[in-house]
Amino acid sequence: MSDTNHSFSRRQTRYGINAVLYALAGLAILVVVNLIVARMPTQIGGFQTDWRWDLTATKRFSLSLQTTKILGGLDRDIQILYFDRKNNLGGSVKDLLDQFPAQSRKVSIQMVELDREPATAAKYNAKEYGSIVVSTGEKHEVAKGAREEDIANAIVKALKGEAKSIYFLQGHGERDIANTERQGYSAAKKALEESNYTIQPLSLLSEKPQVPKDAALVVIAGADKDFLDPEITALKEYLVKGGRLFVLITPTTPPALVKFLAEFGADVSNALVVDVSGIGRLFGTDELMPLAVAYEPHAITKDMANVATLYPLAGMIAPSVGFIAGADFRLIAKTPSQSWATREVKSKQVSFQKGRDIEGPIGIVGAGIFKDPTIVDALEGRLVVAGSPDVISNAILAFNGNRDLFLNSVAWLSSDEDLISIRPRDPEDRRIELTPGQLTMIKYLSLGGIPLAIILSGLGVWWKRRS
Repeated sequence: MSDTNHSFSRRQTRYGINAVLYALAGLAILVVVNLIVARMPTQIGGFQTDWRWDLTATKRFSLSLQTTKILGGLDRDIQILYFDRKNNLGGSVKDLLDQFPAQSRKVSIQMVELDREPATAAKYNAKEYGSIVVSTGEKHEVAKGAREEDIANAIVKALKGEAKSIYFLQGHGERDIANTERQGYSAAKKALEESNYTIQPLSLLSEKPQVPKDAALVVIAGADKDFLDPEITALKEYLVKGGRLFVLITPTTPPALVKFLAEFGADVSNALVVDVSGIGRLFGTDELMPLAVAYEPHAITKDMANVATLYPLAGMIAPSVGFIAGADFRLIAKTPSQSWATREVKSKQVSFQKGRDIEGPIGIVGAGIFKDPTIVDALEGRLVVAGSPDVISNAILAFNGNRDLFLNSVAWLSSDEDLISIRPRDPEDRRIELTPGQLTMIKYLSLGGIPLAIILSGLGVWWKRRS
């Protein structure tokens, strides 16, 4: 009997040692594989070799499509420097920064103790703890913060150099770019400035109106008073000579502007868009706040699949007839087929009447170009028309895809096509809100209920074996 017990004990010992050895071997293999993957180049030939997987629901450890696009198009080496106290040089900021060189071998990261290396901090103009600086060697750009978008914008500014000028037209009831209220444009102004544009007001109410020569783009946002003939002439001359216009209309667009846009292919004759598809209820909107969820092929919308954009109190946009030679305008966003448009824009009650109203889908954003066919190598003018000035208001800009549509439109108009993409989202708040009663229940379950269940299970197993 003792020999049997001794043999059984030796087998148990041998199995235990084998189990430990197998576990150690498995751990060693895992460590070696991680080291190999970590040291592999991020790209071999035309193939990406970033072997990391982000399994978080919100893709917290993945860069956005826009950032990866910027990094993929780098034509020079850049260095990202993070200045902070020694104890803060790890953590979430380092986790974010480590994703940049994983996307491009042209990016390097340097962690710098601000207090121990004052000369380096002075060289890169890093004055505060937590400063992030993007350096191309010739130019240094301090990021406005430690978010992915802040760093990506700093990379763009460091690469592109001098900011382009965008002018917002004034004098016809247009939206105020400095207004911080719900219908103001202060958030849009901030988004443009962060994307390396300078924003200025523009008035054409002068003796000899003219668009400034440095204007990369002119925005006409929600004009409700008519234009004078010299103003229209100045805008037309600007567009014909290769200028860029972004026009946000209302259902009551002034006649002179309607006629001007029709010449370049956009029919914005007054009509109010009504969306009865019910999709808006998913976002808490109503019939007078139509949505677009499908887009036509275009550089502006190519990355916007499954993205919704919202247009409060929108006017209809359609291709015009009788446009001038050289104009080519097309719709790039439409409302669902269960929508319609009415010419009764001032009616207190809106209801569809077949034969009178226009059945959907309804055009709500369009883009076009103009090239003078009489001039060899003529410059290309560009035009984007959106159905509502509220699409970029402070209250609506952050809605789903509105900000991307706006910035993509600006990028296309200003010939910054490499910036057209879907931008990083703010981290989603996934906290669970619990009532005091629910917290009390969890407390007693964890302190008493779960241990008691384990004890009862053990007693049950003991009783079964005893029987």
